[in-house]
Amino acid sequence: MIAIILAAAVALTLIVLVMLNWETIVNWFRAREELKESDKDNIAFTLQEKLTNGNYSTVQGIFNKHTNTVEDGVKYKSEDIDEEVAKAHRKESLVIYN
Repeated sequence: MIAIILAAAVALTLIVLVMLNWETIVNWFRAREELKESDKDNIAFTLQEKLTNGNYSTVQGIFNKHTNTVEDGVKYKSEDIDEEVAKAHRKESLVIYN
């Protein structure tokens, strides 16, 4: 699934931040709640990678499992992440939200 999301997320808007915080992630999902709820196959996700320079690349989006497409998404590049974002990705690079 990670490979499918990465392939589908190529043309996302890029936002560069000093720190990615949990509030940014939550607000983005809240603004797209109708999209998520419009199709049972739409899932909310974040996919995070720690880069070799110590920075982070985080893709956030709504992915449709049936069509294998990212319905909406954004890619963040950040120097750091807050504790809540770190906690969400502590065990897995891909996090699915209900």
